[in-house]
Amino acid sequence: MKAKTILVILDGLSEEKITELNDMAPLEYAYTPTIDKIEKEGCHRKMVFYPSGRQPDSLSCILTILGVGKEKIPYGRAYIEAVAAGINVEENEAALRCNLISITENRLESFNGKGLSKKEMDKVSDLVVTPVGIKFHHLNGYRNILVLKKNEEFLSLKSVPPHENVGINTDKLFCGLNNIKILSKFIENNHFFVRGMHYMFYPWGLSEKINLPSFYTIHKKTCSLVCQAEIVKGIGKLMNIPVAILKNATGDTDTDLNEKADAVLRETLTHDVVVAHINGTDEVSHRKDFYGKVEFIEKIDKDFLSKIYKNINYTKLIIVSDHQTSCITGKHEKGFVDYITNVREDENVKGNNGAGNYI
Repeated sequence: MKAKTILVILDGLSEEKITELNDMAPLEYAYTPTIDKIEKEGCHRKMVFYPSGRQPDSLSCILTILGVGKEKIPYGRAYIEAVAAGINVEENEAALRCNLISITENRLESFNGKGLSKKEMDKVSDLVVTPVGIKFHHLNGYRNILVLKKNEEFLSLKSVPPHENVGINTDKLFCGLNNIKILSKFIENNHFFVRGMHYMFYPWGLSEKINLPSFYTIHKKTCSLVCQAEIVKGIGKLMNIPVAILKNATGDTDTDLNEKADAVLRETLTHDVVVAHINGTDEVSHRKDFYGKVEFIEKIDKDFLSKIYKNINYTKLIIVSDHQTSCITGKHEKGFVDYITNVREDENVKGNNGAGNYI
């Protein structure tokens, strides 16, 4: 029987030790009997997936994990999220991510519509007014995409990642955007107040249309993807990886882990490799909730990994963090991440020096 591989990417799982967790990282502190069994059967080591000269973001790290070479990894991810949502971006256009943010006393209070339910965020997005030349697309929750024509001024835009800069003064946050008339007008036209809280839309992370090599071209293996986060869905589409249909999954800690586990097991019947991505570990880290992160890791172990581990044969199971996300700073951090597998491997397998060669 041909060996299968299940690759589980727990986004932002790894981080440094936390004083309040008895000087342990959340993964160490959490009760994870399934992960412990997998580690005992195989190995647990530290790796690095962000390419040299690049920041430890999900785009560069996940593409590295999937075996895409550094020279083919784009810098912006808005176009990839647009692809995931079926949004058309022409060659003469570019895309921007656009977060619904909250502002308090001229400072960025949240990057994710704090205080609003997803339905309320959807409702606010329905009220957006766009100037001529901008196409606004609501994805879900606080996430949106803007599409507009490229020009030299627009392409030189340097923006500030909102999830990395909670607390920043709004003058610094909007500095570059205020110099581009069409974006400045969009921002000014879209202020909202809900229960006394001030909300705005923040465009950032420009990217142009790109192509990626197919997974099969790289590995000569068929692959399926189980995920909900737009960035990963878009990567799947661009790499010709079919994405499993999920009804109750989300990109946060409220995702249906049982549904994802069932989908992984189902997809292994017809594919050589199944890649599962769980985004909640990253989201809860950005919220600086280390106890919430521990709780979610334990839930992943119990509801997701346990079901998969009990129902696989002749299958290599890999659990990996793409990058560090700190519950203390709320930011992505450089450093080693956890790589756990049920197979004893050659220690010479390296992160970005041997990208994807463990699949």
